[in-house]
Amino acid sequence: MNKTLFKALAVGILAVSSNVIAGERVDQIIERLENANDHRDHVMIVAHRGLWTKNAKPVYPEGSIYAIEKTIELGVEAVELDIRMTKDGVFVVMHDETLDRTTNCHGEVTAINYDDLKECKLVITDNLGEQRTQTEYRVPALEEALKAIDGEILVNLDNKVGVEYFPAMFEMAKKLGVDHQILATINQNDESQRKEATNMVSQFESTSVHFLTNIYDSHADLNDLQNSLAEYKPNAVQVRNYHEPDGPLTMDGGIFLSSEALELANKYNTHLWINTLYTYRKDAGLRSGGRGDEMAIYANLPSEVYGFWARKGITMIQTDEPEIAAKWLEENGYRKPYKK
Repeated sequence: MNKTLFKALAVGILAVSSNVIAGERVDQIIERLENANDHRDHVMIVAHRGLWTKNAKPVYPEGSIYAIEKTIELGVEAVELDIRMTKDGVFVVMHDETLDRTTNCHGEVTAINYDDLKECKLVITDNLGEQRTQTEYRVPALEEALKAIDGEILVNLDNKVGVEYFPAMFEMAKKLGVDHQILATINQNDESQRKEATNMVSQFESTSVHFLTNIYDSHADLNDLQNSLAEYKPNAVQVRNYHEPDGPLTMDGGIFLSSEALELANKYNTHLWINTLYTYRKDAGLRSGGRGDEMAIYANLPSEVYGFWARKGITMIQTDEPEIAAKWLEENGYRKPYKK
C-alpha cells in the first residue's frame, strides 16, 4: 500500500477512534446525570467559568476556548459558561456586563459589535481584576464554545440575557448536535419565576436539553422543592444554602439537605447540587453555608467543604477549584472512574 495513503488511513482511523471514545464518555456522563439514584456514590464536578483558577490564583483566561479545553483534559463532567449578547445579536461567553475586567477593552458587551469584540484580547485575572496577564485568546462566541464541547463534556449555560433567549441557544445547540450536552437552569424562587419557567419549559418538551431547578433556602421551602420536582422532574436541583456575611457556618446544610429533602431527591431520581464558588471575602461561601472554595483553599480544609457536602448527600458541586476538588474527592472515595 502507498505509504502516504496508509498514513492518511491511520490518521483517519485514530481520529474516528478518538471521537468514539469522547462520545462514549459523554454518554457515560449523561447516564450518571439521568440516573442519580444509581450513582449516589459519585460526586460530579462542574468547572465554573472553565478551568481558570488553582489555589485561588488565576491560571487561564476564564470562559476561553483554552479554559474549556483544559477542563476537558481534567476529566470532570461539565463546564459552566456565562452567556451574553453583543450589540449585533451574537451570543458570546462573558461573565461580566462589561469588558473591563477580563479583556484589554472597555465598555459594555451590549454596546459592541461582534467583529469589533474579536479584536479584544482576554486577560488572565482574578474576580477583582487585580492580577492581569494579557493573552492572545479572544472572547469566544457561544457557537465556538459549543463546537469545543462536542462529544466531550456537558455545558452549564448561565444565561445572563434572559430566559426568552434560551430557545435561540437551544436551536443553535441542536443544529450543532450538542443539545443533549446542555444544562439549562430555571429559577424557582418566587411565583413570577415559576410561571416564567413553566411557560418556557412547556415549549421544549421534546428537547434533549437537561433542565435544572435553582432554589434558595432564603426564598423557598420544602413544598416549593417538591412542587418543582413534581412539575419539571429535573435531573439536578441547584440548592442554595444562603449564608449571611459573617454569619455562622452551616452545620447541617440547610433545609434542602434535610432528611425530607433527601427523600424527595430519591423519589424523583435527582441530583442535589451545591455551588462553592469564590466570592468577595466578606461574602465567603455565600451560596454554600460558608463552606465555599475560600474555606477549602485559604483555610486548607477541603474535607469541610467538598467532603462536608458529599457526606450530606450532594452529588454535584460547581466550583472555581475543579482540579483540587476533583482530586480530593477522588482520593477520598467520592468519585468513581468512568469506563475507558
